[in-house]
Amino acid sequence: MKIKFLSLIIAFFIKFMGSTLRLRHLNKTRIHHAQALYPIWHSDEIGLAYSYRHTGITILVSLSKDGEILAGAVKRLGFSTVRGSSSRGGQKALFEIFEIIKNGANICFAADGPRGPYHKLKSGMIYVAQKSALPIFPAAAGFKHYFTLRSWDKTKIPIPFTRAVAVYGKPVYVKPEDDIETKRLEVEQSLNKLAEFVDKYAFSKNIGEYLKHHPEPKILIVQPSRLGDIVFTLPALSALRKRYPHAQISWIVDERCAEILQNNPYIDNLIVFDRKNLNLRALKDLKSRLRYEKFDLSIDFHGLFKSAVLVKLANAHFKIASSSTNGMRELSWLFSKEILPKKLPAHCVERHLAPVQHVGCEVDTNNLEYMINISEADFDAVRKKLSELGINEDKIIGMHAGGGWLSRRWGAERYGELAQKLKAELGASIVLVGGKEGGSSEKGLNEEVLAYSNNTVYDLTGKLTIKELCAFLKMVKVFVANEAGPMHIATALNVPSVAILGPTDASRTGPFKGRTKVLQHKVACQPCRNRDCKNVICMQGVSVSMVFDEVVKKYNS
Repeated sequence: MKIKFLSLIIAFFIKFMGSTLRLRHLNKTRIHHAQALYPIWHSDEIGLAYSYRHTGITILVSLSKDGEILAGAVKRLGFSTVRGSSSRGGQKALFEIFEIIKNGANICFAADGPRGPYHKLKSGMIYVAQKSALPIFPAAAGFKHYFTLRSWDKTKIPIPFTRAVAVYGKPVYVKPEDDIETKRLEVEQSLNKLAEFVDKYAFSKNIGEYLKHHPEPKILIVQPSRLGDIVFTLPALSALRKRYPHAQISWIVDERCAEILQNNPYIDNLIVFDRKNLNLRALKDLKSRLRYEKFDLSIDFHGLFKSAVLVKLANAHFKIASSSTNGMRELSWLFSKEILPKKLPAHCVERHLAPVQHVGCEVDTNNLEYMINISEADFDAVRKKLSELGINEDKIIGMHAGGGWLSRRWGAERYGELAQKLKAELGASIVLVGGKEGGSSEKGLNEEVLAYSNNTVYDLTGKLTIKELCAFLKMVKVFVANEAGPMHIATALNVPSVAILGPTDASRTGPFKGRTKVLQHKVACQPCRNRDCKNVICMQGVSVSMVFDEVVKKYNS
């Protein structure tokens, strides 16, 4: 009667306590498995019992008097039990476990046995995993505020209404040929790392320490659009991957720019959304998709209302942001903590590096990596298109006359004149590229350039995918263009380039280092954000001869 009463009290306490906890599950997507084995330490039993009540999990409980009380309590919580342990009734318990496994059940083990020693894994679970071929998913629970029982297993008793976390390690598979002791140590080490994380770092405000000790932190990069902005963010991605190789990094991007990020080895999950169809239903579905991942950190590199919406939808544990080109605008600062670079003014690349430095990444701005994956198929596709036009691959000068702002465009007439001079002087193949990406449509601009060049230009406008554009840029001897996505890609790929800039501040948004020569005529009204300026004296001040001389230098170097 006393045992039943104590079981009832324990079950009631777990239900009451569990209903008050503010619990976060970290990496729970890992355990969405058909069938598995779950080892936990004795100290974490109470923390996990409430979350998994009535889930059909079978728990191995010892035959001791304490085990009798515990068995009664967990049955009231909807668990099934198998009685036995390494010290008593083990053979019978193993037989029952294999029978239960045949029926499709999941098994939970208090992995350090009924008598300890503390946080030392018993080998029984490893044997079960080897014979059943089921994966082992280590698990641990922690609390912001709790007290510890003065017993060998140091059971954690949470204070009601406190914050709590449950975290899951990578699955461990035990093959028939594996050594039991080696696998036992592997699972034990995984459990102890999880225990260290939940006890010391899960509630830390130090993002770097949190990410470092998290078994697999989930990081979301929010940079949804504009090729140039995405290129500016790539060094930050590289720094994150190098500092946290164990992290799962996702990037959310709209469909216009997604291609440049495809097959990037530093990105685990590319989340693409259709900006044209973001109705309420689509936003709800996107929210569900993002919340399912339970991101630990989001970094807003865009700093505008649309990126703030994505940050809100994802609702990561930590939310920080780059100060972007002109600081966080359109209320985006309400949703993420802005991280400023140590020195201002700063280029947009340096601004984007500030938040990753804030979380512990080391950065050398003289040795940045822009990871853009260009396949051999992309090069082959470009070679085929060049061959069809009769272009000599060894003597190509690329041109991009477009750009998002009309005030950033040097002018079709000048590009045409430049093309004629370069053709006459160098005998090079002048190839025009471009498309609709970057803001205002570039439709018709190619026809103007061709007309002004007296048809000395080969036209690939709108005929290259983004990845093919990248491959093409790697093949040119020189690239000349306005400030826009293609120029930033060329700079990132270390292509010899000449950039023609006008109204913007080159030190903030121009090509960042690389092998790019920037030409800009200085006037009193610079920099400005007048996208439709009718009297673009800054662009007009860059002469054809100035650009011609710099292109020739690059071509002959």
